[in-house]
Amino acid sequence: MSGLLLAGDVYFDRLTDAGVSTGLVGPINVTQLQINTPSESVDRTSKKKTSYGQVLDSVVLPQPTELTIAIDDQPADLLALALLGDVEVLNQASASVSAAAFTLPAANKWLKLPQGNLASAGLAVFESDGVTGIAAAAYEINYALGMIRTTPDGVLDTGSSTDIKMDYTHNAISGSRIKGAIRSIIRVKLYLDGTNLATGLPVKLQIPEAVVAPTEAVDLFASEYVSATLAGKIKLLDGETAPFYLDQESA
Repeated sequence: MSGLLLAGDVYFDRLTDAGVSTGLVGPINVTQLQINTPSESVDRTSKKKTSYGQVLDSVVLPQPTELTIAIDDQPADLLALALLGDVEVLNQASASVSAAAFTLPAANKWLKLPQGNLASAGLAVFESDGVTGIAAAAYEINYALGMIRTTPDGVLDTGSSTDIKMDYTHNAISGSRIKGAIRSIIRVKLYLDGTNLATGLPVKLQIPEAVVAPTEAVDLFASEYVSATLAGKIKLLDGETAPFYLDQESA
């Protein structure tokens, strides 16, 4: 006899709406992996004088199997699960923009340019004629987001909007973008490659399909590492003999 204390690597496969695999992500760090197999009792109770309220027959009926999983690894594929979103490739090619016309808002409010990740070299701001240069002290630039505004109390801070023209270069951007809140549910397949620390023997878990959704908000400004909790039901698929399989290997 021995106890069960698991360490393990978890792999996720996000399924399409048609149930098709998109490839496994992992191993990921999971801080909770809980399977609940609830049941409901259906009772026939006595109404007789001598046994009122006693159970005459009782049948325990299984209910849908429940899954709860908490994750603190947050690559884009997993964060998208918690945000009910899809992941797409983020790819902005570098390019130069010349004599682009813009209107700076009044009251030192920011104007968002069409591109971000601006280069400081070669950036120039002109009056609306596109010829007369404007001194750099008259405006402020947020290079990362691609924003510009008039400097408070500067020469362009007239209380009215200001028409300008700009030359600038935006650098390339690559990465991943999560398009959030476009899915109502997420379908996943899950594998656990584990070890029982009490015995040193392998433990493996396979969940062919679960339908999950986030249970709480994702706090992007949390003081600790961002984590996400997903919960839902484990399905019994056609051709499977059980909703999930837990193997405790002897060697």
